[in-house]
Amino acid sequence: MTEPVAGRLRGLLGSDVYTVKGRLRSDDLLVRERVRRGLAEASTRLRQLASEWRADRVPPSTREQPFPPAEVMEPIRRAERLGRTIEDVSTAVGGLPLMSQDRVWDRVRKVGLDELLQFDWTMVGESDALALDITQCGALDQLDIGSAQERISRLREAIADRRRYLEILA
Repeated sequence: MTEPVAGRLRGLLGSDVYTVKGRLRSDDLLVRERVRRGLAEASTRLRQLASEWRADRVPPSTREQPFPPAEVMEPIRRAERLGRTIEDVSTAVGGLPLMSQDRVWDRVRKVGLDELLQFDWTMVGESDALALDITQCGALDQLDIGSAQERISRLREAIADRRRYLEILA
């Protein structure tokens, strides 16, 4: 007897998207990917701004001044630190635990879906806002590092709260 189509698709996709449990897992992965996409956009624009700054403002090395002035390099250093922080947060989002135990999924479906939605909404909103803030920046010295750090802090809080919430349900 042949395996039903849904069973074959389940094997190909590695997830059962044709049940409520499978859709929740799929949605969870989509949310993570959306957050990581926003963070990747922010990181890419940050690297582009640093590159433009380097090309426009960093003077070539000379015998008299082999190293660029510190005040010219400071925005690049801040941008690099911010970029590393964004990459760390992206890694944390990708490493969020999946709810694989059936009893956890049952509890989430019954009582915790609204709370989980709030954590996900916060993560998507903050990552999109961070990407928008950095993308709209015209030059590296116009970048508001404090605002970006606040958004990253709220993202980290949402990640930690989401992780704790799922541990409580388990």
